[in-house]
Amino acid sequence: MAAGIAHEVRNPLTAIKGFLQLIETKLNEHKSYFDIIQSEIDRIELILSELLILAKPQELKFEPVLLQALIEDVKTLIDTQAIMNNVQIEFVNDCGNLIINGDKNQLKQVVINFLKNAIEAMPNGGVITIELKKHGFNQVKMLIKDTGSGMPQHVLKRVGEPFFTTKESGTGLGIMNSKQIVENHHGTVHFWSDEKGTQIEVILPINGDKMERSKQRGRVFFLKW
Repeated sequence: MAAGIAHEVRNPLTAIKGFLQLIETKLNEHKSYFDIIQSEIDRIELILSELLILAKPQELKFEPVLLQALIEDVKTLIDTQAIMNNVQIEFVNDCGNLIINGDKNQLKQVVINFLKNAIEAMPNGGVITIELKKHGFNQVKMLIKDTGSGMPQHVLKRVGEPFFTTKESGTGLGIMNSKQIVENHHGTVHFWSDEKGTQIEVILPINGDKMERSKQRGRVFFLKW
């Protein structure tokens, strides 16, 4: 249902966008107005794109995942963006070559989303620390800490709500999607924040028994519509 609604909204948006571009060439004196309209159309398209991701059934493809290698891959992908924003990413691994069962691509998306949010939380630069450590007997804890200005408690309580964001651009759906992925891996996500920065805690099971049972059941859906 959500996918159908998104497509229905996107069709007239495409037409509006096209005609605006045609009109803009003839009304340069009002270009600032067109820039605002264009920006808002782009934002609607972003919301629709992320809504489609949430609405689409996502099949979890479980396989052995080496967490250290996954995080190092993501760090390599994000390093350029971090350097451009004067942000340093540090990785501390206290688990060695720990392997869990999970969907590698979706877990990678979780780390990407959280790192991008941490970079955006430090417009004047800073440090992001990623830590891997054992948690209890059969769990692993991943901590992502930034040195930004943090979030007030009333904002922190709403992190992960759909369409809630404090950024000028963004939908809040990325965090929501990441939480769903972790929960579909039988894990948990918690957020802490103060004036010294924000910390994200992701806890995932090491034991793969539950994962294999989920895999045998078939598809795991992000949301029901």
